Amino acid sequence: MDMDLTVLGSMWLRLACVLFLLLQWTENLTLPKTSTLCLDEPCQNRAECREAPSDFLCQCKSPAPVLPSTRCDSSSALCQLSICQDNATCQPTGAHPGELVCQCEPGLLGQECHTSAQLCAQGLCGDTPQCLAVQDRSPGYACICQEGYTGSSCEKKVDHCSPNPCRNRAICRSRRDSPTCFCVPGFQGKHCEIEVNECVSWPCRNGATCLDKIGHYICLCRPGYTVTVCLIQDEACPDGMCNKPCRDLNKKRIGIFALNTTVSDVAGSSCEVQIDECQSQPCLHGGSCHDHINGFSYRCDCSQTNFTGVHCEIPPPPCWSQPCLNGALCEDENGNYTCSCWPGFEGLNCETDIGECDSSPCVNEGTCIELSWKTLYGTEPWLPTRYNPRHASGFICKCPPGFSGALCEENTTACTTNPCHNGAICEDFLGSYKCICLSESQDGIHYGGHNCSEPLVGCEGHECQNGAACMPFLSEGVHGYSCICQPGYTGSYCQSPTVFSFETTGGFLHLQTPLLGAETYFNITLSFRTVLKNTLLFQRGSEGVILSLELQETHLLLDLRSDPQPNATSWTLTLPQDVSDGEWHTVEAVLGEGTLLLQLEPCQDGDNCSATAQVETGALELESALQSTFVGRSNEGGGSGSFIGCMRDLFVDSQLMVPEDWLSSSVVNVKQGCSHHDRCLSGPCENLGKCVNLWLGYQCLCLRPYVGQNCAEEYVTARFGQEDSASYAIFTITDQLESDTLYLSMFLRTRKESGLLVLLANSTTEYLKMWLEKGKLMVQVNSLKTLMGKSVVNNGEIHFVGITIKEGMMTLQESDHEFRATDVQPVSLLLEDVVYVGGLLNGQETSAFGGYFKGCLQDLQLNERKLEFFPLDASVMSYRPDRMVDVTPGCTSDDSCSKNPCQNGGMCSSLWDDFTCNCPPSTEGQHCEEVRWCEFTPCPPQATCRTLNQSYECISNVTFQDNTTLVYHGNGLISRHLTSIVFSIRTRKHNAAVLHAESGSDFVTVSIQDGFLVLELLSGPSSSSSLSPVTLRSPRPVADGEWHAVELLMASPWANNSQWIMVPLDEKDEPTISDAMTGNLDFLREGVDILLGGLGPDSDWNLIGCLSNVEIGGIVLPYYGPAEVRFPRTQEEKFNKVSEEPVQTGCVGEVVCEPNPCLHGGICDDRFNLFQCFCQPGWDGDHCELNTNTCASNPCQHGHCSVQDLSYSCMCESGYTGTNCEVKVDVCASHKCANGGTCLRGFSSYSCLCPDRFTGPYCNTQIEEAPWYVVVRSVPPKLPVSICGDEQQNYTCFNGGNCSDTNMMCDCLPGFSGHWCELDLDECRSNPCLNGGYCQDMVNKFQCVCEITFAGETCEVDLSAENVSSDLLLSISLVSVALLLVLFGVATALVITLNRRATRGTYSPSRQEKEGSRVEMWNIVQPPPMERLI
Repeated sequence: MDMDLTVLGSMWLRLACVLFLLLQWTENLTLPKTSTLCLDEPCQNRAECREAPSDFLCQCKSPAPVLPSTRCDSSSALCQLSICQDNATCQPTGAHPGELVCQCEPGLLGQECHTSAQLCAQGLCGDTPQCLAVQDRSPGYACICQEGYTGSSCEKKVDHCSPNPCRNRAICRSRRDSPTCFCVPGFQGKHCEIEVNECVSWPCRNGATCLDKIGHYICLCRPGYTVTVCLIQDEACPDGMCNKPCRDLNKKRIGIFALNTTVSDVAGSSCEVQIDECQSQPCLHGGSCHDHINGFSYRCDCSQTNFTGVHCEIPPPPCWSQPCLNGALCEDENGNYTCSCWPGFEGLNCETDIGECDSSPCVNEGTCIELSWKTLYGTEPWLPTRYNPRHASGFICKCPPGFSGALCEENTTACTTNPCHNGAICEDFLGSYKCICLSESQDGIHYGGHNCSEPLVGCEGHECQNGAACMPFLSEGVHGYSCICQPGYTGSYCQSPTVFSFETTGGFLHLQTPLLGAETYFNITLSFRTVLKNTLLFQRGSEGVILSLELQETHLLLDLRSDPQPNATSWTLTLPQDVSDGEWHTVEAVLGEGTLLLQLEPCQDGDNCSATAQVETGALELESALQSTFVGRSNEGGGSGSFIGCMRDLFVDSQLMVPEDWLSSSVVNVKQGCSHHDRCLSGPCENLGKCVNLWLGYQCLCLRPYVGQNCAEEYVTARFGQEDSASYAIFTITDQLESDTLYLSMFLRTRKESGLLVLLANSTTEYLKMWLEKGKLMVQVNSLKTLMGKSVVNNGEIHFVGITIKEGMMTLQESDHEFRATDVQPVSLLLEDVVYVGGLLNGQETSAFGGYFKGCLQDLQLNERKLEFFPLDASVMSYRPDRMVDVTPGCTSDDSCSKNPCQNGGMCSSLWDDFTCNCPPSTEGQHCEEVRWCEFTPCPPQATCRTLNQSYECISNVTFQDNTTLVYHGNGLISRHLTSIVFSIRTRKHNAAVLHAESGSDFVTVSIQDGFLVLELLSGPSSSSSLSPVTLRSPRPVADGEWHAVELLMASPWANNSQWIMVPLDEKDEPTISDAMTGNLDFLREGVDILLGGLGPDSDWNLIGCLSNVEIGGIVLPYYGPAEVRFPRTQEEKFNKVSEEPVQTGCVGEVVCEPNPCLHGGICDDRFNLFQCFCQPGWDGDHCELNTNTCASNPCQHGHCSVQDLSYSCMCESGYTGTNCEVKVDVCASHKCANGGTCLRGFSSYSCLCPDRFTGPYCNTQIEEAPWYVVVRSVPPKLPVSICGDEQQNYTCFNGGNCSDTNMMCDCLPGFSGHWCELDLDECRSNPCLNGGYCQDMVNKFQCVCEITFAGETCEVDLSAENVSSDLLLSISLVSVALLLVLFGVATALVITLNRRATRGTYSPSRQEKEGSRVEMWNIVQPPPMERLI
């Protein structure tokens, strides 16, 4: 207890020291006075709150700019902006246009309205000052100006130098926020009011007295000392004792010495002459110099100059001369200046006035006045009363009477009252207005009258005809109507038609127009419809000048010629639209004032519907030459180019020509009306012919080979080679065709892949040949150049083929495909040339082209002539044949079924020059020659059918017993070379013959020897002594009861003698190749017994196992004879089974698992003539006869037993060792606890209980000593322990740990670990305390004790830093004092409580036994007083 009191007193002493230091440190801290007016964020709409000395101001965001001429009235959109909030309203100021103010409601000038009124519109106080709304004051607002400006609108720049605040002759310069004083030497301070005391630095030494002067000082020396005066002087020092350098403390020369016992200005050898320091004129730029008497100094007076400095050497600032014009702000920048221009000015010095009126923005003859025109202020009432360059940007429009608006765009005359009704448009007219009534009725009613308010009833009972629209009107109070005619009608009631038509060639209309004068336009406008591609619409003028409009290839062409001669001057205009479509088109042709115009209507958007040209008509007598106009044809007459179609609304020189007014002498074959009917609408053209509308008729453009008016006829097809006859035709060219192009084409149909088609020859050579070769076209010119087609044309379909030779290029056409060849010699068709079609006279010569052609030809054309085999009429455009042999009309087919081509009961059906066989079931092929035998299921049920080319085979696996041997013979028809043996085998017999045959000296044997597969072969001529038997042996055994695929091949099957190869049985093996060479197996073809499965009934080499089908040279050795299959095997090459004994189908081994050979519940697995036992646990051996459970006697005392072959091994529990886990382990026998640590035994390890000053797993780490101001407990806190376990084994849980059922371990409290919670986790191990703080480890946490200038949970706050505010430092100090007091109180209570409880606890073993294992222990197994658990 005494020790605890001592510790407690020490803690109080340390606490008092800490409190004293904290109070000393925070003694001079002062809390800043913070205004709270802006803390509640009174400004709205993202405005910035700024504090005033006793109030606050809201810096509002700038609203949208407004026009200076726009006023804020009740109808203005500016007042609809949400710039005034809550109880404030938007009002105009009345002082300037466009200025707005937020006016508070009467009696609501409170905080809410006060803050809302900050959102004044831009223009009240400029861009940057603050605007404040007020009551009972005009104009209703006040501007809080920025520093440097004043005035009701902050328009005046504050002159801080008037009056001059600078003293002592200082120069004053006015800046934006305050004056700047440039002091003369010897003075300082904001207003140069402070005289510089040069004696402050104590320049006089050795006890001398310093006298302060203006700009310098004087030293009064004590007796025994002299004065050293250091003067700054520009001139060189005189010779003598004064010529010594004067240096400052940094050894820099700053002047010269003057050694004397007095303080006077001296010079010379005795320093007795007064020096005039102003003699050298040290003051620059006109500054006046004033010499100081009895002193080594002078003073420059710069007040009369613009310069400053000791010698007036500092030039004035660039802005001193006020270079910026028009009120611009001048800013000094590194010896230069920049001018910040107000809006409306620009230039280096803001000297240029931007001309806003240059673009003439005012409309309706308004006068533009710029706000920068200073001379108009005071005289122009539209401008403000005084000029202000800050508001000189922009302009105002001085509107004439009747107009208003910012740009005079609003008409304020009589139309402003909207006098017009029913959607009418109001226009100002002669001081009044007029209403333009809507031409389209509203709700079916038209309105008229002065104000468009009276319904118009003139169309009631109107007499408009021919679909004309009636338009009512009101004139001088009388209702009437007018008729709006449809195109093609005219007259007051649209009763007269203007449509006329030309139905025959040669029709025309001749018009004579009077003289109009040289300045009159000549124009013709008409609407027409026609289908002609080339025709004449009109021709104006007969002699001299001719103006004509015609169609050329469906396009309009206007032509003006000065003379009918071909070489005369002409001008031509064309339009790209197709107007020969039978629809109505309106065209206008105009000639006048040197311009020729052609225009088409209607015009689609984006189309080029007009064309113009400049013409020289000065020398042309237009008025006399253009009197005569012919419509429909030219004045020369004739049918060529005559117009056929309809016209309407013909205007000549703007005069409508009505058909009922024409003279009969001027009209020929012209009828009124338009009776056109499109004959093509009925579809008269057949066979895909194209119908062309000819207005009064039609024309069919036929596709080949069709002809006739309606394309209903076709050229007769010629049949060549009927029933394989030799057919041909010969033509002779009977006229001379002058053309450099040769064109030959026809329709072709054939199934023959070769044959001559056409051959052209003259008297000397055959210059063009066309024939079929392998179903493709071949063309040859002059026996040199040959071109082959790409498509097969002998498929029985109709193909169009053609050949064109022109300009050295040959083109072959096959339906839609073209192929070309170049560098072809030109050919021409001459008189008396001969054309051979289908073949030549000589059959042997024809065979050179594959024989005679067999098939059909139609519409054979040579250039523009037809070669008609059977003419339709006596056309002069065709050649007739000179001779035809076996060529018949039509395209009949041969009877291909007459020869019965279908086999196996197939039904024949004829096609064109071909047939098709309808095959019975299970047959196929063109002649039904292929039988699908397997569909008839010819094989036994156990076998699988394999289809061959002409037959089938039955494939299956069979089982061979010891007495089964099959014999085979070749059928004598085998023609192929036998070069391979292929089969699959499964056996366990180590010595057996699989296949054997011999013939003379030739033999072959495939056997199993000692479990390996062996091939022995000798084959070849008996006289050959170079051959030796070939022996191949498999690389691995095959007698293992598994299936193995065997493949034996000749390395060179085409040779007489070759090596043999055994294909590897496994992918890992390499092929086995024989060293010797021998022949093939052809000796097995006929007359040789082939033994399969053994060597005979009594042989020991008979096979016991299974075989698949064996193939020799690809021919199967069948397992079934003729009696065992349903249909005979009809293949030509085959081996026949000679032996009659049946085979056992499938692969079946001996019964080896019945009865079960496996003992003790073992499972028997049949492995083909072998078994394997899968034994139950604890048993082993071939029959599961061996007991292998060595752990049945439980030999492991304290561990788990596991079987190891015929022995066992023990896995011991924790704390035990030995073969049978019978030895208990002492884990503390060789512990490593250092520094007095106590070893605590565990199950399989130990822990160290460390003294107080050590820690670590082995107590080998010394704990850092705590600083002097940190109190460390000498006795760690005591936590309860628990005794756990059972009668056989118990353990102790320390530090409040609880017993656990899991692996005899403890559930620890946070902050402890280990099997028994004996380890106290060191939370200070990671050094979490920063800035030299001491980390004190506690239970499940740590505590940082910081240095005096740091604070925070980890000492991260630097209390001495400038960015830490005084209130934060004070808070930290107060909290630290409070925490120390609380910690001290808790520590005192804990020490007293622990000492009290330590004197009351006892331990009783009987109590433990009575109350159970969960007993709290306070004094047993506790660490010594100066130790703690780690």
